Amino acid sequence: MGALRQTYGVLAERYAGLFRETVRPIRRVGREAEFPIVFPDGRAGDVARMWEPLMRGGEFVPQYDDPKTPSLIAALTGADGRIEVEVGRATIELVLGPYEDLLQLEEGSRRLVRQVAQVADRLGMRLLGFGIQPRSRASSGLMTPKKRYVHLARAAGPAWWHFTTTAADQIHVDITRSEITDAVNVLNLLSAPLIALTANSSVYAGRTGRYLSGREGLLGGLGKHRAGMTPGPFDSVEEFVRYICGYRCYVLKHDGGFRQYNRPFEEYLRRHGPDIDAYLWHEHYTWNSARPRALNSTIEVRPACQQPHEDPLVVAALSLGWVEALDEARAFIEDALADPWASMQQYRHEAIVRGLRGREPVERFVEGALRIAEAGLRRRGRGEERFLGPLWSRLEQQKTPGDRARDLVRSQGVAALVESVSYHP
Repeated sequence: MGALRQTYGVLAERYAGLFRETVRPIRRVGREAEFPIVFPDGRAGDVARMWEPLMRGGEFVPQYDDPKTPSLIAALTGADGRIEVEVGRATIELVLGPYEDLLQLEEGSRRLVRQVAQVADRLGMRLLGFGIQPRSRASSGLMTPKKRYVHLARAAGPAWWHFTTTAADQIHVDITRSEITDAVNVLNLLSAPLIALTANSSVYAGRTGRYLSGREGLLGGLGKHRAGMTPGPFDSVEEFVRYICGYRCYVLKHDGGFRQYNRPFEEYLRRHGPDIDAYLWHEHYTWNSARPRALNSTIEVRPACQQPHEDPLVVAALSLGWVEALDEARAFIEDALADPWASMQQYRHEAIVRGLRGREPVERFVEGALRIAEAGLRRRGRGEERFLGPLWSRLEQQKTPGDRARDLVRSQGVAALVESVSYHP
């Protein structure tokens, strides 16, 4: 036990050492924006059909799933970012940034989304501002056949297939070494109001679902706390690392390929010591609502559905504002709630099912959280608080995009929803 304790100490030190010591003059922000690709009737499209026309102009360089046998293109890299195919072959991901502010992110996002949407349109497909495939069911047939995904699917079981249909808007914000635990704790707690404000995956498998955020509701099948909010706070980086190592490690890299492991990662540490590369690989396949990313020295905020095309940066604005106001956000939560973790776990479920109509832990809690994000953005002095405008409207109307999608399908059907949430170049 003493040897394992020492291993955790060394591993945590190496992990923390990958994060920067001081923040830049202004925190940068990046975006991993996933979009469902569908045909006009809502059936899943195929991202692979888009590679050749995207490369035709010479603006993008392909990256292959296996460079030794370059048959499956996994991504294209261009001036504005990277275009990837996600776990689902009908989900395209745009990796943007980092940028110094939301205005730059807005411009970069606009250019890349337009390029991708125009190609999809020429092929008779649509790029949706929605958080899930509205018609096609999660299945093995919908999975992109990347080698790692094949192994992960076998190890994780049927819950893995939910990744084949969902589409998130995931945000990265600069943090420092000393901010790791605060960022993890505060942003996991705030995942509940974030979901309440951004739920947008209420139609799936061809019908309206029980969740307004079907993306978050369905991913709960991956196991208790492996996806979603952590069960409690962390007092140190070492405590966080221990927590992650307690999860079952699905797959490990092995001799240039992959092999199933399917045991708690701490068992690997007992045999191999503080292997930071193996830890980073394992950590990547845990999906808490806020997780530190050592490669970029960022906090990644994960639980938001992809948003309507007219509101592309609301998730980025909310996430950036909260990181800029971590101290105020923590104090707000502690003052408002006697037992923050129990209260927010309960409210998170309410938000997933009912969005802004879920019962708040205290009156006007979401409003208070939104004001903290607004103050954080305002201090940056770049006018970025304007990007929160659509969220204030949603709060006033007590209506999320998921509510509107559900209403539209009930009155006019899935094809009408597809038309409504499609990007029209």
